[in-house]
Amino acid sequence: MISNRFCLCLVAIAVCTSIAQGQAQQPIDPNADALLKKMSAALAGAKDFSFEAHSIADQVMPNGQKVQYARTQTVAVRRPDKIHASVKGDTDDLEFVYDGKQVALLDPKANTYVAIEAKASIDETMDLLASEYSMVIPLADLIFADPYKALMERARSGIDVGSGYVFDARCRHLAFRCEAVDWQIWIDESDSLPRKLVITYKDQPAHPQFIAFFSKWNLSAKTPDSQFTFTPPAGATKTDLGAPATQPAADSRAGTGK
Repeated sequence: MISNRFCLCLVAIAVCTSIAQGQAQQPIDPNADALLKKMSAALAGAKDFSFEAHSIADQVMPNGQKVQYARTQTVAVRRPDKIHASVKGDTDDLEFVYDGKQVALLDPKANTYVAIEAKASIDETMDLLASEYSMVIPLADLIFADPYKALMERARSGIDVGSGYVFDARCRHLAFRCEAVDWQIWIDESDSLPRKLVITYKDQPAHPQFIAFFSKWNLSAKTPDSQFTFTPPAGATKTDLGAPATQPAADSRAGTGK
């Protein structure tokens, strides 16, 4: 059986809202806002694109100790209605396929899969999976039709921290705050694409973090149609999603903050 705990650990963002009425509005640095808009426009303008993400998520143990689990996601997207992702990690082995009509999730090791009727667009399907199946697709904010809207929907403040590096890439480091999460993003100064994301969950014990490093961006990928078509392997068993996890690893969408 493929559990929701397993699905929540999939690969790889709606962040932060207008401040509640009666509270003082904190400013968002215009430069930080402009840089995030430029990054989001680059992603929104890509119709067929791919990338890789290596992510690390904190898991808080019953005794309060934090342990980290890593996974690598290879993602292909064709707007408005196709996604393919393969996920391999410390606890994960999964293939995710969305073809505009259904979402299929395959566990290759167990040779089991689930198939869920989907909506007609990526945005609607991501919302469906989150609301009806408690399943949050990793780094989903980056593949929404309007990444800026998804990321900034709940933002209360934001600053341009300055220049920094992600490995050998010189980036602009931005930091934003929401009620329940803080998040940071590093945007490559040469191509305006994201290279790193850090989400801190302030309302959870021990403040766990989710960290993702991005690489191999291709904004004109020309992914073959076959990659967005799911065919169950020989002997595969169709099953149902299990019960939602009671305490999943830190979510990989910054917008889970209130």
